[in-house]
Amino acid sequence: MTRPNPVPTHLDAPRTNLLMRSGRWVNLYDPSPTDIVLEDWVTGASRVARWGGQTRGDCAYNVLQHSVLLEQVLVTLLAPDAGPALRRAALMHDLHEGGGLGDVVTPYGKLFATAGLKEVKARLDRALFLAAGLPWPLSPADTDLIKKADRIIAVSEAIQLMGWPERLARRDIGAGYRGKLWTAPIEVVDEAQARALWWERYRSLTP
Repeated sequence: MTRPNPVPTHLDAPRTNLLMRSGRWVNLYDPSPTDIVLEDWVTGASRVARWGGQTRGDCAYNVLQHSVLLEQVLVTLLAPDAGPALRRAALMHDLHEGGGLGDVVTPYGKLFATAGLKEVKARLDRALFLAAGLPWPLSPADTDLIKKADRIIAVSEAIQLMGWPERLARRDIGAGYRGKLWTAPIEVVDEAQARALWWERYRSLTP
């Protein structure tokens, strides 16, 4: 009989441990109820867009609002006598998406059955870059520069926005990165402001 693989510790697989707003770590190989702070997941779910962010309007329709509506539908249309436990279960049915997993829309779920995530990302990047008149694939040198910048900002975000100790952020998120970080304050903006900033930069760089 084949023995199941042992669950890695936070030292064996540091990047599979999720640091939450509360400071609690959650081992994604073996999440424990004792590591759950509900407020972490409620906040996260309120920031996850449903339908891939493609709903109409200036703000995303988020997972938390969807969960509230589902509970209302449950007791209004399906089970008027539903007890508190079932209603709470309805409210929590998508809270797992609030820990960084996000709302994987059905078309992607179908695609992941036959294609890995890396391949899916590459397909999307090719279409996006070519649509914008950019070369694809990028040269190895350009790809390396973007990856380095991505590593720098990821480590900086972890420190400034998530409370990671710098030593751990450099080790686990930066894969041992020792160089400079982005030290200017990272100001979080709402969805509309983020779009405006992106388009301003994009248009300023487009012939």
